[in-house]
Amino acid sequence: MLKRLFTATSCIVITLSTLFILRSVAFADHLTVGYIELPPYYYTNSQQKPEGFLLNLTQRIMNKAGCDCSYVSMPSKRILHTLKKKRAFASIGWFKTPQREKYAKFSLSIYENKPIVVLLRQEDHEAFAKYSTLEKLLKENKFKTGLIAGHSMGGYIDYLLKKYSRAVHLLSGTTEQLVKMLHDGHIDFCLLAPVEIAKIIKKSSYKEDDFYFMSMKDIIKGNTRHLIFSKDVSNDTISKINAAITEIKYETKLSRYAE
Repeated sequence: MLKRLFTATSCIVITLSTLFILRSVAFADHLTVGYIELPPYYYTNSQQKPEGFLLNLTQRIMNKAGCDCSYVSMPSKRILHTLKKKRAFASIGWFKTPQREKYAKFSLSIYENKPIVVLLRQEDHEAFAKYSTLEKLLKENKFKTGLIAGHSMGGYIDYLLKKYSRAVHLLSGTTEQLVKMLHDGHIDFCLLAPVEIAKIIKKSSYKEDDFYFMSMKDIIKGNTRHLIFSKDVSNDTISKINAAITEIKYETKLSRYAE
C-alpha cells in the first residue's frame, strides 16, 4: 500500500515538474507591458481589450520570443515612472533617447514613422504659409504648440522644443485631447505623424476639412519606435525578443515577395 502510494506520489511530482519545465520553456519570462492610448498604434477598444497595429505586432513578437505578457493601459508618465522602479516591465513604441537609455533598455526598432508634420486649423493656413522649417516657426514665438508631458518627438524636434520652450504648452492627456485643444483654439498647431492624424479624425466628429497639415523642410526622416524595458529585464530576454523581431521582419519581407 505504501509502495503504491509512494509510486503515485512520485508520478504526480514528475508530471507537475514536467509541466512546469514545459511551461518554462514555452514562456521563459513574464512581463507586464504598459501601453498608452495612442491610436492607431495601441489603444483600448470598445470591448475594453488592447488593440492597435503595433500592439498586435508586439503580441506576435512576445509569443515568438517565449514571453508571457499582460497588457495594461497606462499614462505615459506612469509608464516612465514604473520603468525606473526596475521591475519586469516593458512598454511599446517608444523613441530611443539618450535620457531614457540612462534608466531603460531598448529593443531593435519595430516600426518607423513617416516624418512628423505640423497640423493646424484650415483657416490658419495662410498665416503659416511663410514658415518652411519648424525652427523658424518656433523661433518667432507667434504660435503655440501643444506637447504631452513625457512624450518624445525624436531627438531633433525635442531639441527645438526645449530651445524654444516659450512656444510650447505642456499638458497631461492623450493625443485626442491635444487635437481637441487645437480644434477649439487653445493651441495653434500640433506635431504629429500622418497615421495618427488620420485615425484621430476618423474616430472624432471632426472633418478632414477642419484641418490642414504641412511638411517642414527640416523634418526629413521619421522616428523609429522600439520596445522599452526596465533595467532588470535580462539581456538574454531582450536578445530573444530581438531575434523574434528580426525573424518577423524577415517573414514580412518574404510574404511581400510572394504577393
